[in-house]
Amino acid sequence: MVPRLVILLLLLSGFNAFSQDAYNRLEALDSDELLIKQKGTRLVTRPGERYLIVDHFSLFGGYQRYRYFPGEQIRFRLKNSTTKFNEQIGIITDTTFTFVLVNEAVGRMEHREVALNDIRLIKATNRIPWVTEGSIMLPLAGLVYLGADFFNRGVDGKRFTTDPQTLIVSGALVATGLICYKFSFHSIKLGKKNKIRVLQTY
Repeated sequence: MVPRLVILLLLLSGFNAFSQDAYNRLEALDSDELLIKQKGTRLVTRPGERYLIVDHFSLFGGYQRYRYFPGEQIRFRLKNSTTKFNEQIGIITDTTFTFVLVNEAVGRMEHREVALNDIRLIKATNRIPWVTEGSIMLPLAGLVYLGADFFNRGVDGKRFTTDPQTLIVSGALVATGLICYKFSFHSIKLGKKNKIRVLQTY
């Protein structure tokens, strides 16, 4: 039991240290400064530039707004299609945007235009200090904890066995990680509550 607790504490302490490096309360920025830091200072030097916004409301995380500028990647699916797109945004108009598609059949690059009304789903990431890292580290810690119990000799001197207490702890870590994942990574189905539209910088 002691070696397993040591391994678990080392994993969680590493997770805490990484999260502390990712967030410093003294360096917290307001929304405008944060947007400029994330997207670059070109936002204030190119007024009138169009960009996409996705307004999203969910039980996990509440209301969020995602912004996509020309040159950035966007992951989406179209109506009546199962194809997954992960493309770089080109030109944005009031109702469409374009991206470059490689046509392997003819060996050339083509610009494809996508109407905003044709998009049915957006894959978005909401990076939250501690929570986003926890979506990876906590399930990993749960599996390591379970593996340490399974492969090491227990109090009965046997290997390849485990006990209910270990399963509960491991399951709780994995479940918490899945909740963190729900807060950080969203599959946004566009409709009445979730909308995509175009705005302009000023």
